[in-house]
Amino acid sequence: MFSNPSIQGDSSASLGRVLSEVGNVFGHVYRSILSSPSGVFIFFIALPNKSGALARLAAALAELGLNLTLAYLYTINEELAMALLIYEAKEGHFQKAIEELRKGGAVVREAYEVKVTERH
Repeated sequence: MFSNPSIQGDSSASLGRVLSEVGNVFGHVYRSILSSPSGVFIFFIALPNKSGALARLAAALAELGLNLTLAYLYTINEELAMALLIYEAKEGHFQKAIEELRKGGAVVREAYEVKVTERH
């Protein structure tokens, strides 16, 4: 499955499962939206590609009482990373969350407050 000789046996199978989960990120996004009774906040941000940058942003939003349900981060270059963050929505906290992300050094490229009004 993989050409890297250092990946063998169970490690190869485990890596395959991890890569499959990453490939399924949009399925996870959809399930996060549907499973949150209060809706979700979705943020697509640019942030410094530095150790702890995402952790500091997540901690700032945790201080607001927001629960991170999904994070997908990828590196653009040595200085820049992009992240898709999904939080359980909390009434009156959408703009506060955007402000905290900006204060923490993120550029908020897109932000959405999604409310599920009907389930079938």
